[in-house]
Amino acid sequence: MLSDSQFASWMVSRRAKAVAIFAALLFTVHVGLVEALHSMKISETTTLLDDFVFAAFGAAALWFFLKLHAERQEFAHARERLIAAAQVNHRIRRALSVVVSSVVIQNEDDRLRLVDEAIEHIDEVLLDMAPSPGDRDALRGFVERTR
Repeated sequence: MLSDSQFASWMVSRRAKAVAIFAALLFTVHVGLVEALHSMKISETTTLLDDFVFAAFGAAALWFFLKLHAERQEFAHARERLIAAAQVNHRIRRALSVVVSSVVIQNEDDRLRLVDEAIEHIDEVLLDMAPSPGDRDALRGFVERTR
């Protein structure tokens, strides 16, 4: 996996390449449009058609790149949520396995202690999902009050 500095430089170079390709594409379209107008014996300076087409093409290309970027961001966020859900699932299953295994324990005090520890572990897993420390403390206080 790339380190943060390598990742940042890779992203900057990737953006620079995209900008260069976009500029070359706009230049090519503009030159082609000027040639097309010239072959139809229409002076480039007497019409706004080339400016309009050039602006429309630039806007369409920008829209395409922004939509592509938004889809990549959405995919990255979905992937992060899936990873977080898998981690939470794994941690809660571990806690619940303690509850399941406590059924075979004959001593009721030990069994209740294991179940309480598992519940505390599940609480911690769910509280770790809280977005900020302030919210986390408020949720922890609520959990403490409801016990």
